[in-house]
Amino acid sequence: MKLSPTPAISGEEFARLFHKCVPSTGWPQRIAVAFSGGPDSTCLLFLIHRYLQQLRKASPQPFPSEVISLTVNHGLQASAAAMTQHCSDRAKAMGIRHIGSTVPWSQPPFPDRPQPGQAFEEIARQVRYHQLFQSMNEAGAEVLALGHHGDDQVETSLMRLGRGSTEIGAGGMRRCRRWGMGVNIDGNEDALGWLGLLGMKRWMVRPFLDLSKDRILATCEENELEYITDSTNFQPDLTLRNALRALLAKGTLDPEALGVDLPPRIVQNLEDIQAGISTLESVQMDPSEGLDQLRGAVTVLSEQAEDIESLVDSSLNRCHLPSPPGTYLVSYRGLATIRDPLVKRGLVLRIMRYASFHAWGTMRADGHRRKHSLQRVIDALWTPNPFAVGLTSFVAGGGVLWTPVIVTGKSIRFPGEGGNNNPMPEPGDIVAWLVSRQPPLSRRRMQETGMFNPLRIDITDKLREKMELRHENPGQILEILYDNRFLIHIDIDRMPDYIIQGFMYEGKPVLVHPNTRWYWPKVLQFNPRLVSELPIHTSISIPETVVPLDRDTMLSWSLVRSDDIAADWMSIEWIRSLSSH
Repeated sequence: MKLSPTPAISGEEFARLFHKCVPSTGWPQRIAVAFSGGPDSTCLLFLIHRYLQQLRKASPQPFPSEVISLTVNHGLQASAAAMTQHCSDRAKAMGIRHIGSTVPWSQPPFPDRPQPGQAFEEIARQVRYHQLFQSMNEAGAEVLALGHHGDDQVETSLMRLGRGSTEIGAGGMRRCRRWGMGVNIDGNEDALGWLGLLGMKRWMVRPFLDLSKDRILATCEENELEYITDSTNFQPDLTLRNALRALLAKGTLDPEALGVDLPPRIVQNLEDIQAGISTLESVQMDPSEGLDQLRGAVTVLSEQAEDIESLVDSSLNRCHLPSPPGTYLVSYRGLATIRDPLVKRGLVLRIMRYASFHAWGTMRADGHRRKHSLQRVIDALWTPNPFAVGLTSFVAGGGVLWTPVIVTGKSIRFPGEGGNNNPMPEPGDIVAWLVSRQPPLSRRRMQETGMFNPLRIDITDKLREKMELRHENPGQILEILYDNRFLIHIDIDRMPDYIIQGFMYEGKPVLVHPNTRWYWPKVLQFNPRLVSELPIHTSISIPETVVPLDRDTMLSWSLVRSDDIAADWMSIEWIRSLSSH
C-alpha cells in the first residue's frame, strides 16, 4: 500500500493556527517574523504574508495588515554574511519590508564574541532576542512570530524535564506569550536582556507548534520556497539541542548511538533527561517509538497546562475581593472550592508575580518556584481560620507579603489593629489573604549594606533632557517605570510653568517617593530652602489596553480608594498583569 505524501499547510489550516495565537489584547497593525532563512522561518514568513494578502482583499482595514522580516547576523560563522544577504533577498522578492542587524560584540551591553569551542548557545540566544526586540521597536511591530514547530516542542519539553521541570513546564513553549520585562539585576536599564515597560506591551507567537517539521518542508517544496540549511544544526557535539535532535532521529537517548564523543556536560544533560522522563505520570515518553509518539505526549502535557491556566483564570475571578491598587485580596471561601493541587500552585504563582516588585516574567518574581516556599503559601491560604492557629504575615519569596485579614463590608481588618493580634471573624465576616509588595529594608539597613532605595527616585535630570528636546521636537513624553509596578506618564508640553521654573532654575527637584503602606508612587517637587514638599500627583488610573482579567481587578479599586491628587498632564498606571501570558 502506497503511503500518502506529507501534505503541505493549506491557507485555511494556517488561518486556524494563526488565530489560535492571537494575543489577549488583540492583533496589532504590524507584526514581525524572526527570519533566519531556514525552512521554518521561510515557510512562516511566506504563509503570514499570503494570509495578510487575503485579509486585505476581504477588509479595507485588516488587523494585522503588515508583516516585517527581521534578521540578526551573529557573525559567528563564515557563512553569516551570505545567510543574512539571502534573507534580505528573499524578503525583497516577496515584497516584504526587511530589517537586518549585526551583533556589535564587545560593545555594551553585548558580551565579547564567543571563542571557538566555547558553549555559546545561551549567549547567542540572549543576543539574538535582544536584537530582535530592538528591531521590532524600530519597525513599530508589537508581535514577533517565531517558527518553532512540534519537533522543537518535543526537544524543549525533554530539555525542561532534564532540568527538573514539572509536567506543566514539560508542556513546552506557549503559542502566545508576553516578552516580559527581562532581567535587570543591577538596575542598569541598558543591560542585555532588559526590556522594561515595553516588554509588557510586546508579544511572541508560535503558529507552528501543532505541526511537524515534515509539514513545513512539504510546504516549502509545494510553493518552491528557497531556504538555506545551517550546518551547525547538525553538529551534535555543539549543543544539547543538536545532540537531542540527532538522537531522537535514531529513536534513542543513548549518546553512544551517535558514534561521536559528546562533551561531558551534554552526556550529563542526556542522563538528566532520561531521569526526568521517568517522573512523568500523565503520559509516557518513549523515544524508541518515534517522534509521532513524543509529539502526542507533549501535546497532552501542553493541553493539560492550558487547562490548568484556564482553571486558574476562573479561580481568580471567583476568589477576588476589592482591595487597594497593586494588591490582591483573595477570600478563603473562594479558595476552599479549589481542590486540584496544580490549580492551587498556579494560582499562587500568578498572584505572586502580580504583586512582586521583581521584573514581571522572571523567575525572581515567581520566587524561583521553590517547592517548599510555594507549599508554605498554599498551606497558609487553605487554612480555614489562620487566626485560630496563629498565622501572621509572612514572605515566601518573590518580594511578596502575604497577610491574613478579616473583611467586614468594605473595610479590611489587619492583625495587630487595636492591639489584637488574633482577631476572630464574626458572622458575616470574610476570612481572606491580602497580597502586597514586601516592605523594603529600613533606611539604616540600606545604608549598612550600601544599597539605594528603589522607591525614592529623582527624575529631575530626565525632565531636563526632555525639556531640551521639546524646542526642536514638541510633543515630548517622559515615561518612568517605578518599582517594576507602575508607569508614570508625563506630558512635557502640558507641564505648568511654575513646575518647570522650579526644577530648571530654582533648584527644586522633582522626586517620586513611596506613598501609603502599599508603596504607591507619589510625584512631588521638593523645596530645599523651605524643606517642604509640593505633592503633584498620586492618582492611579486604569490603562486603556488591558486584558479582561486585569480590568476586572482594577475596576474594584474605586471601592477602596482614598482622596487623590491628580495633575491633568500626568498619569500613573499599574502595569503588572494577572494573565498567564
